Amino acid sequence: MPFGKLNLRPSKSKVEKLLDRVRTREITVDDLMAFHEWAQAARQYPSGDWCKDFGTFKAVGTGLELDTFLNKDQPCWGERLDDRFRR
Repeated sequence: MPFGKLNLRPSKSKVEKLLDRVRTREITVDDLMAFHEWAQAARQYPSGDWCKDFGTFKAVGTGLELDTFLNKDQPCWGERLDDRFRR
C-alpha cells in the first residue's frame, strides 16, 4: 500500500466541472473543503482502485493518483476508503 499525499493534478476540465457543481449547489462548499483537507494529509492508500465518499460527491483514484470525481448518485469502484485511512 503506497503511503503519501494524493497527487492533485486533475485536468482543467475536471476542475471546471467540479467548480460548476459547486456553483449549481450539487456539491457543498463544506464537502469540497473536507476533500481538500483529506487530500492534503499523508496517508496510506490501496495499490489499486479506491473511492472516497464526501456526501455530495465522490473522489475516485488509483494508488496515490486522483482519477475523477463522481456525482453522489454514481456508483464508485475499488476499495471504499473510510476512517481506517485517516492519519
